[in-house]
Order: sequence, then structure tokens, then C-alpha cells
Amino acid sequence: MKGFPLYIILIFLLSLFSTVSAQNIQVNTNFTPQQLIEDVLINSGCISDIQVTNVVGGQFADGNLSYGYFNAGGSSFPFQEGLVLSTGKLQNVPGPNATLSDDDAPNWTGDIDLEMALQISNTTNATIIEFDFTPNADNIRFRYIFASEEYQEGNPNTCRFSDAFAFLIRPASGGTYENIALIPDTTTPVLVTTVHPEIPGGCPAINETYFGSFNDANAPINFNGQTTILAAESPVIPNQPYHIKLVLADEENFRFDSAVFLEGSSFTISADLGNDRSFVTNTPLCDQEMITLDATPPNSVPNGYRWFKDGVLLPSEMMATLDVSMPGNYTVEIDYGMGCLATDTILIEYSPPVVTNNTTLFQCEEIEDGFAIFNLFDATEAITNNDNSLQIVNFFERRVDAETNFDPITNPSEYENPTVNQIVYARVINPFNCFDIASVILRTTDNTFAPYTLVECSEDDAMNFATFDLSEVTTQIQMDILPDLTVTYHESYMDAGNGQNNISETFRNQIPQQQTIFARIEGMSGCQGIAEVSLNVVPTPQFEPQSTQFYCLNTFPETITLSADIIGDPDDYTYEWSTGETTATIEINEPDTYTVTAFFTEIINGETYTCEATNTIDVVESELAQIDVVVTPKYHNESSITVTTQGAGDYEYSLDPDLFYQDNNTFENVLGGVYTVFVRDKNGCGIVSETVYVLDFPRVVTPNNDGFHDTWQVVGVNTFNLQIQRVEIFDRYGKLLKVISPTSIGWDGTYNGNPLPSNDYWFVAHFFEGGTYKSHFTLKR
Repeated sequence: MKGFPLYIILIFLLSLFSTVSAQNIQVNTNFTPQQLIEDVLINSGCISDIQVTNVVGGQFADGNLSYGYFNAGGSSFPFQEGLVLSTGKLQNVPGPNATLSDDDAPNWTGDIDLEMALQISNTTNATIIEFDFTPNADNIRFRYIFASEEYQEGNPNTCRFSDAFAFLIRPASGGTYENIALIPDTTTPVLVTTVHPEIPGGCPAINETYFGSFNDANAPINFNGQTTILAAESPVIPNQPYHIKLVLADEENFRFDSAVFLEGSSFTISADLGNDRSFVTNTPLCDQEMITLDATPPNSVPNGYRWFKDGVLLPSEMMATLDVSMPGNYTVEIDYGMGCLATDTILIEYSPPVVTNNTTLFQCEEIEDGFAIFNLFDATEAITNNDNSLQIVNFFERRVDAETNFDPITNPSEYENPTVNQIVYARVINPFNCFDIASVILRTTDNTFAPYTLVECSEDDAMNFATFDLSEVTTQIQMDILPDLTVTYHESYMDAGNGQNNISETFRNQIPQQQTIFARIEGMSGCQGIAEVSLNVVPTPQFEPQSTQFYCLNTFPETITLSADIIGDPDDYTYEWSTGETTATIEINEPDTYTVTAFFTEIINGETYTCEATNTIDVVESELAQIDVVVTPKYHNESSITVTTQGAGDYEYSLDPDLFYQDNNTFENVLGGVYTVFVRDKNGCGIVSETVYVLDFPRVVTPNNDGFHDTWQVVGVNTFNLQIQRVEIFDRYGKLLKVISPTSIGWDGTYNGNPLPSNDYWFVAHFFEGGTYKSHFTLKR
């Protein structure tokens, strides 16, 4: 727009805004596309021949547009004014962020150039402004902020969905578009999915430096989130016409609108000092490093240059280049005449100096000749002073090679020094590739420290073996020498010298009784020496397997002998019994549980070590049996003998002790005769016996003179019968009815000549030896 100063136009237009809160931006559609580009976005004498060639936006029924002018309106929005493109209604762009911007319009399509530039498809609701211009310098630049409803704090959708936009530039004569809406120093387009913080449960942060904020309900714009201020820039050829296409579109569907805010008066020519050399870009300068800033434009000759440091003019600096050796914000102002100035600012920061320590690295050797194999990286802690931000990249045999990073040592972890007290050089860098050089003297040592001794009691089932805790030796070494020493253990001196084949600090000796291992002692400067560690096994007393012992109560007060049952020579041990006695054996005469603790003592290097174990002996009571024998007639010519016992023993039974003992206390199918019952205590407390008489007799008598069973008489072999003195017969009431001898014909069932009735009758056989046998029979008429 020509003819009126811009400030007069702005005063007039601001009077037309709707009344809104001072905390939100203000928008209106009273600017033509040409005014938006020429007077709002550019507004610079450095750009000429500005002509809008194409405008596309949503055609809403209420007359609203999807693009227009915005003003900060006293809010906290970073830009004071500018041009905004939206995928929704312009009236829904101002805050507060209290509603969802989610607009659509009839026949509002996407853009094929945007899709080709971003390699996407299915765009819709595209807002486009295209214009031609001619720059009078080598570089153009403008600033913008991208905002979107698709930014959703804590929502994984932020990781998946994004509207698309691009700033496409090409020569006005034609050619391929180039997108300059990129994440700085990359070819990555700016999208919701490429610029966001960590989304818990969704995705990690990406390009978080360029994310501005998630917006709450008090935000000055009606979008959920926004980027920081970003710059779009491109090299150009002075005085050559160019074409720019500003395009923003929804992807897939019209939901969740987005907007791009372009800062007013920011589209202009610019100088190009390159990228910041800062911690943010991970490229600060190294200590005492100098850099030359060069603002020379490649295709034009400016009228002059002015340089500023932290906003202060450097009056003596008027050339295209500036040598910098101090941190600060450096700005160049290039004068193209007629009020056209191109500027650029670069931040220069310096990394703290890399601080290293020269050191000496020791290696243990078996033969003292000054040569050994070194792991040069063992010097890392000493060189870097445990600074984890520093890294040794290489070792070198010459300092000049370390300075230039040339011809490094190829085997630093197994380096054999070619000369005694060789010096090598470490090149140490920090995260910004700044470096320092540290020297390392390689020295050998054959230090042999005083031996250490560990003693352990043997395992219960292996008298010559034990498990040792070698950390006890580590602690002692650190107390004796230095607390920060590292100790490793090896089975051979050679392994200790070479630092290989480490064994665990929990170690079971491999050689019976006594084994010597070797402790490699290292500090920050390498191997300090080797110490022998003697592992000694003191036998833990072991006992014979125990069986229950018995004391026979019938022998009291006689004693039995209890032995500790130690395996080996009993005289090698000392003892403590639960009875208070201290001998290998004791005498006892009562059942109980007895314990004996055996001690084995050994003197090793003048120190006394004792190992002990306890044996438990159970003495259980037993005794000779008290018996009662019952004979029970069962069948013709057969009886059973049952023996009952009393006593604390465990008993077994026999009728013939020379042949067989049985656990069953009953003997079945015993024929008539004289027997001896033997009862033996299984626990060795003796045998008792008793003579038993088993008679054979008729179970029924039928005195009816038919020649069968007319009389009743005991029967048996003659030798057995001869032992019977007499037999007495009784009725059921105990009345003596008859006395017969074993040689008589027997009883005919009468008493005083009178026949007795059918009934059961009892008899008692008396033996010459004094024993008796009782039973009964039946008389039938």
C-alpha cells in the first residue's frame, strides 16, 4: 500500500477491532492480501517489486476468513503484530484458550505443492498466500511461531498427529520449490510431531529446544501449544525476482486447527554469520580459541559494515570480518544504502578449559628389567581426575602427534614399553571436542607386600576344604596401604602380574588344607605390587554316624560307656560334655540326651585357631521283660501259646532260641507237649523264659456205651503223660467231681455213681514239677 504512512493506517484499523480482553491478541480482516505482505510482513526498503499473486482460504458463510492481521493487544504474545494463517476461522484465533478451534468450510481443499514438499497426502483446508519479490542482498529471513490444537499436554496424540505447513521459495522464473520452514540446522520440517517435549507414556522429547509451551486457559491465543520463535531464511541472488508460497493445511481431516504467526516487518534481507557457537548447539569454542566472523555477502558489494558486541558498537571494526576471542552476542549491520540494512547476530560461548593431570602408570613385573605390558587406559582416572565428562581418545608416543591427533598407539590396552620409563601422551577431549594433552610415565615395579593369612574352619563334609571371603584381605590391604586401592585375586603370580584370570572374592580352596593365591594391588597409577595370600583350612571335628544307645534299667546301677565317636585320633581333640566332663568317653547309668562338643586347635603363624562341632547322643531306656503265658486250646491236637509282656523294652519271641525269634507274641498250631517260651529284649537287656505245658484232650465226651468217647482222659505221648501227677475235674460251680491219674481209663461222666447232665466241665492238670494246666470240655448225653 502506498500514499499514507503505515502508522496512520494502523491507528485507523485498530479502531475497527472488536472489544477483546487486553490479555489476548486481536485480529481483523481489513487488510488486503497485498497490504498484509507488503506493509505488515515486509515493510522494508530492502525488498522491492512485491506482488501478491494468489490467495486461498476458507469461505465461511459468516464472511470470516482463515487469514488476516493480528496485534498482541497488550498481551504476552511474543510478536507485537504480524500476519496469521489458520486452518480455521480467523475470529477463533485470539485467546483465551477455552474452546476447541475446529472449523471447516465448503469446498476447502488441500495443496499439492505442500504435499510434495513434505511427502504427505490427503491435505485439506489449505490457507495460501503467494507473492513475488526482489531482494537487493544475498539472504532473506523472517520470523514465525507455529501453534496448534494438536499439541496436547500428556496426550500420546501429540506424538502421532500434526497439521502441515511450509514456506516454499523458488525463482520467479520457475523451478523446484524449497521449504525453508525447517528446524534450525536440519532438513526436518516444523510439525507438532517433530517439536515437542517428552510425552509420558507416549514418546520422548524431540527438538525440545524449539518448543515454546503448552497453553492453559489464560493463553492469549486459542491453541493448545506453540513453538518458540523460529526463523525461516534462504540465500538469494540480489536483484533477482523470487516467488514465495506460504501454505498451511489440515492433514487427513479438518479437525483440530493450527495457525502460523509471521512477525510484522521481519521479512527482510539479512546477513549470514552462520550458526551460533554455543552450548545449546553443542559447538562452543575451546579455551583461547579464536574465530573469524565473516559477513561478506557472496553476490553483492555493500556500502559498509558495523559490528556490535552485546549491543555495544565496536567503533574501530568496519570491515567484513571480525576476529573474536571472547564470549558474547556479536551482531553485524551491513549497509546497502537508501536505508536498507541487513543484520545477523551470532552467539559465541566458550567451553571451560580441559584440565588434565600428568601421571605415572605402574605395572607389576615378575622379572625386574623395566619392561612390562601396560593397559594405558588404567591411567584414565588419574589423568581426568575422575571427571566423567572427559574422554581419552588416543595415546601417542610423541607429544606433537598427540597435538595433531596423528599416528596413535594401536594397542593401548596391551602396550609394551619399548624403553625403560617410557613417556606416552594422552589426548583428552571434552563433549565439545576441546582437548588437552597429558603425559604418562610408564614404570615397572616388583614390589612384594607382606603376606596375608586367611583361616577358615573346614566344611562339615570335607575336612580339607573351606570357602574364604577374600574381601577381608582387601579391607586389610586398604587399611595397611591406601583406602582407595583396588585389589584383584589370582591363582598364580603370572596371572596377578598380567592382571588376568581374576578369581571371585568368594573362593573355595582348590588345594587341600593350604593354598597360596596372589593379590594384585592397584591404584590410580596402576599396579602397586603383589601380595601372597595364604589360605589355611583348620579341620572341623567330624563324628561317626550316630545310632541310638540303650540303657537296661534292670542293670542299674551298672554303667555304660558313651564315646564322642570322633573320626580320627581322639587324642587330637578336647571335649566338653553336657555332664561337665572333658574326656573322650564318659560313664552313665540313666537314659537321657547327652551332647559332646569337640574342639580342634591349630597354631598358624603364631596365632591360635580353634574349630568346633557338637555331637548329640540319645540314650533310651530298655529292660528285661516280665512275662505271662496263656495256652489256648483251639482244634483237635492243637493249641496256641500267647505271651504278654511288661517292660520298657522292644521284645521278640521264640520256642526254640537256637532257631528263630519272631515279633509276633502268639504261637499257633502247637501240639501237646512241654515247651519253653523265650522272650528277648532287642536292645540287648537279656532273655527271660518260662516252661509251658500244652495238653491234648477230647473236647467232647459221650458216655452212652457205644464204644466211642465213653470216657474222658488227657492224651499225649507217654513221656509227656508221665509228667502229670493227677487231673481234677470240676463242674461249673467249682465242685470237685473226680480225680483221675494219667494212667487210668478216665472219667465216665458220673458222680458217686450217678450220671451227670450234659454241660461244660472244667479240669486242672497238676504236674510233678509244680505247674498246672487248666481248660474245659463238654459232656453230652
